[in-house]
Amino acid sequence: MTDPTCHRSLRRFWFPATAGFGVGVTADSEADARRLAEETAARHLPPGAQLLGAVPDIDVRTLDPEHVLPNIGPVVVCGVWYPRLNI
Repeated sequence: MTDPTCHRSLRRFWFPATAGFGVGVTADSEADARRLAEETAARHLPPGAQLLGAVPDIDVRTLDPEHVLPNIGPVVVCGVWYPRLNI
């Protein structure tokens, strides 16, 4: 069985931050992912925290196993999966 065409262009992005763990987003472009990550950072990261950049196609297994991995949402659908906002 093949994936639906609409999902083939989705990519996972990780945005590390200067405080907190960061923001994880699945989107069809880095620009869309960055917009969602910045909105999320403003509401969910510690005051003054800045996003450091994007890590495209992040292998989620490389993220913090104690806090991030147990708390992520589904990474195969559009939206912010860390913090878990896409479900």
